[in-house]
Amino acid sequence: MVSCGTVTSSSALRQPLERLYREFDYDARLGRDAIQFPLRYAGAADRELVGLLTCCLAYGRVELFGRALEGVLRAMGPSPAGFVRDFDPRRQAGVFDGFLSRFTRPRDLVAFCVAARDVLARHGTLEKCFLAGDADPRGALGPPLERFARAFLDADLREVFPRGRRSRGYRHLFPLPSAGGPCKRLLLYMRWMVRREAPDFGLWAGVSPARLLVPVDTHVENMSRAIGLTRRRSRTWRMAEEITARLAAVDAADPVKYDFALCHTRMSGDCRDRRDPVVCPPCGLRTICRHWRSRAAQRISPRPAKRDGAATPVSLRPPTGAQHTALRYQ
Repeated sequence: MVSCGTVTSSSALRQPLERLYREFDYDARLGRDAIQFPLRYAGAADRELVGLLTCCLAYGRVELFGRALEGVLRAMGPSPAGFVRDFDPRRQAGVFDGFLSRFTRPRDLVAFCVAARDVLARHGTLEKCFLAGDADPRGALGPPLERFARAFLDADLREVFPRGRRSRGYRHLFPLPSAGGPCKRLLLYMRWMVRREAPDFGLWAGVSPARLLVPVDTHVENMSRAIGLTRRRSRTWRMAEEITARLAAVDAADPVKYDFALCHTRMSGDCRDRRDPVVCPPCGLRTICRHWRSRAAQRISPRPAKRDGAATPVSLRPPTGAQHTALRYQ
């Protein structure tokens, strides 16, 4: 059995989701999101490269993998893209010594730099590498994304892996859509690069935002079930497709624009996956939430939720590019 619950109609989804997107306090959450790392760099080449490295390592909580990533970025210096273009594993093999993050070891980062160096030498940018494998600009995202990942998996890494066998840690950096997993980290990278509106960068003009798929992590999975975007039980590529299809019925041109707000609503504690008389009433998604579908639940009138004696702050619209550069991160 692959499904559970019910799906919500697009007409019921539209107003709550659009309100969430417009009113969400993006500024308050950017410093708690992995996007903070590429956001530090003004240049497109650095954002593109750091974005990919960040997403490759983004399994687990940001504050945990972020500590390890900070060390890598310090080793790369002020221009990570420049560091990678000139990378020489014979001279710099020890630059990442001491790195440890879940499955990833120093040798895996060396391999990443070698592969990225060769990809950039061949294509010029990571976007051009993706487009080189994108035979149908209006087609599904899976096939070109697989070719993009293969450019790194199939790179000449004999300097790093003499026997020709990629480590488990390196292979884990580049999941393949054909394997059926959700490929959350690669889909997150695509969102950052392709979407034209903040908080994303819109660097890849050659890819339409309409083709993107939602990067499904535990928070998005939870929220999607709560508001009827999916009936699937397992976090897979098909779940990402199903959730995206439901969102595309609301906004076909930019279906993943709701991803950041949905994810951080759950991550921040503003959704507890149950009916809560304090947290739930102010939530604009309550009318479509499975925990509040009974008439009895709807009788509880909204009132401002308080945290530590203070009212919930007023949400802001998505930040502009100028606001991005002004942000400071701890």
